[in-house]
Amino acid sequence: MHKTSSNLTRRLAPARSATRGLLLTILCVACVGPLYAADPPDAVIELWEQHWTLEGDGCTVYHEKKHVRLNNDRAYGEFADPRITYNIDVDKLEVSTARVRRADGTYVEAPDYAHVAVSPNSSAGWPAFANIQQHIVVMSGIEPGCVVELEYRITSPPWTKPNLAADVRLDHQYPVREHVITIQVPQGTSVVPEILNLPDGFPVNAEGALRAPGVASGSTRSRWTFKDLPAAPSEPHSAPWQSRCARLVFSTARSPDAWAATRLGLVKSAADESDLITKLATEWTADLDDPSEKLRALQEKLAATFNFVEFDVTWRPAKPRAASEVLRSSHGLPFESAALLLALARAAGVTAQPGLLVADHVWNDKAPQEAFVAADVVVLEGTNGLEIWDPHRGRIYRYGHWAGHTLLRPGPGGKVAYTKLPAWTEADESRCSLRGKIAIADNGDFSGTLALHTSGLFVSPEGLRTDEGQRARVRDLVARLLPGAKVDKLTVRTMTDTSFEADVDIKSTKPLEKLGDCHQLGLAADAPFQAEISLPLAHSQRSNPVYLAGPCDEQIELTVKWPEKWSLESHPPAVSKIMGQWGFFEQGVAVAEHSFSLTRHTRVTQRELDPAGLLQLRGALNELRTDYGRTLLLKP
Repeated sequence: MHKTSSNLTRRLAPARSATRGLLLTILCVACVGPLYAADPPDAVIELWEQHWTLEGDGCTVYHEKKHVRLNNDRAYGEFADPRITYNIDVDKLEVSTARVRRADGTYVEAPDYAHVAVSPNSSAGWPAFANIQQHIVVMSGIEPGCVVELEYRITSPPWTKPNLAADVRLDHQYPVREHVITIQVPQGTSVVPEILNLPDGFPVNAEGALRAPGVASGSTRSRWTFKDLPAAPSEPHSAPWQSRCARLVFSTARSPDAWAATRLGLVKSAADESDLITKLATEWTADLDDPSEKLRALQEKLAATFNFVEFDVTWRPAKPRAASEVLRSSHGLPFESAALLLALARAAGVTAQPGLLVADHVWNDKAPQEAFVAADVVVLEGTNGLEIWDPHRGRIYRYGHWAGHTLLRPGPGGKVAYTKLPAWTEADESRCSLRGKIAIADNGDFSGTLALHTSGLFVSPEGLRTDEGQRARVRDLVARLLPGAKVDKLTVRTMTDTSFEADVDIKSTKPLEKLGDCHQLGLAADAPFQAEISLPLAHSQRSNPVYLAGPCDEQIELTVKWPEKWSLESHPPAVSKIMGQWGFFEQGVAVAEHSFSLTRHTRVTQRELDPAGLLQLRGALNELRTDYGRTLLLKP
């Protein structure tokens, strides 16, 4: 029968008391909020102008003006040393204003030696991108209360950019008093700007298709003025800014199909032939006949030997280099590595096509542009169905980061075909279940069996392709239940693209550790579902919802048996059902003669947890992460 040792209970009581006290304090602070008036923001953007112009000859001009008041040195980094990135080979940069208005109203101009040229970290060291340069202005006279003023213009030669396009965030992590945007294009040029995520009723001063003074003859200009945009700070585990922040998107591309066809055509044209490409393709696919196996061999070899370079799309050239040149240089951008993989595939006799993956929360039909491309891929349509191959990351499935993307690829009749990899939206699609029993021997060793079931976002087909991959996945999930257990025998019952089930024999890596005269069996601090669903469990206030990989359902059932002469001194607590719009969490415990059973059910039904819902779930999880919340004490 269950007995309680007052001595051992006292050992764990302080931890339990401290945990509950801390949780109560957090609840009070989080619910009550600040007791004093908030300090002024670290910075305020008083004026922010962004102007895009497409000239009749194809030249493009970007003109930016920004005045930022700095109230605290925490904000100095971004504004005190602003960086302007451009292509020194073709672009012309003109800095017209770079100064600081100090708190007393005097101005301090940036001296000549304060203008410094460097290479961006992400492109530095790669010969093909040595022309990308950052112009840094080291502002003088910085102090709390000053205003940093910067104005510059970048002019690009005719048609060095295929389209005039941008995806503009309207707000900032600091308040914006006034944000002005203009787009000027030749008459007859199609451009359909769209404003997204702006709260209903937010005032916008919009002037469309102006023929105003100062506008070049034969051009039209649209202008928007947004005032008093509140701060939108980023918090850990927040949704991407394109989903939660006000944005304006525009493009002069004729249509999404025309843009995609042109973009895919660039990669296809770059996939040229060369003796070296043919030689490597032949060597890397020797003794392989299946097109899918050939493509896998090419991708794996390329990933192991090639240098993948990624940086801001606005810095990238309009066209990829030829695959033969990219191979010789052994480094390239995403669309260049995709062209190289496509060239290798064709040299190996594989009929493949280029493809684009775009994130659904970013994509906008009215303003297709390079900034929307999440990955350049190679697509194979064969006996195994549609396969998507990323040169760097391997085969892509509807899993993890890629759920919620759409594939664009060449379709019949010159059209573009769209294939969705839908986001996980229902809890029942993504289940993670571990059920089983373990028995503890007289010497403190334990062994038992577990039945594991995962589906949806918990299944990575590429990671489960090999026996070692399957064992690694099982080891990870078992460690998130019993960290002292190792996988002894694994029997896979089901494995598909969306389901993985296995029976697992486990045993302890060493006898249970002792706490005084008791053995202790510790459960894991993090639950199995947290392998894919990351949560911010540190104690902090937040204003943004927590963005999750998707809704999910986790169930744990574990029975622990011990020798007849042993007694149970302490065990994890039951947690009454906690419910909210986000779902529910509960934990039940049952003590019988020589056994203890724990059942836990976590169900999250929404893609986003609001701060109140996070507080509920976080409080329960954090209590069970303490020593008291996850430890069985057994006295021989």
